[in-house]
Amino acid sequence: MTDPTSAFDALAGRIADIERRFAGLRDDLAELSGTAVDESGLVSATVDATGALTGLTLAPAALRAGTEGVAELVLDAYRRAREVASGHVDEHTEGLDVALGAGLGDLFGTPGDFSALGRLEETVARLGRLDDRLPGAPA
Repeated sequence: MTDPTSAFDALAGRIADIERRFAGLRDDLAELSGTAVDESGLVSATVDATGALTGLTLAPAALRAGTEGVAELVLDAYRRAREVASGHVDEHTEGLDVALGAGLGDLFGTPGDFSALGRLEETVARLGRLDDRLPGAPA
């Protein structure tokens, strides 16, 4: 059996490793965007990594399409920009789910594997026994 302190140190080390591997990813994603034009080329839309519209440009000729036509052009450009941004996000996060899932799986077990609960209960019990042996243990 391993000593609980070593087990918690190992756990903390694994978590720190996961944090290091993915540090900066949020900043990288915050800088990503996607820009695209509608099929006619009259409307350009830009979205951020979350798909929020951050820019919209309409050529004067787009206004000739009337309000419903302009709405369709804007939606087309917006959808295309979201696809571009989504592609950029996919490029930056390729393999992330596998790496993160493997790291967390190593720490906590796979879904449906309840053996980790037994290990947790055993560790808590061992910590309780150690705590009882410490001087000035809580009553």
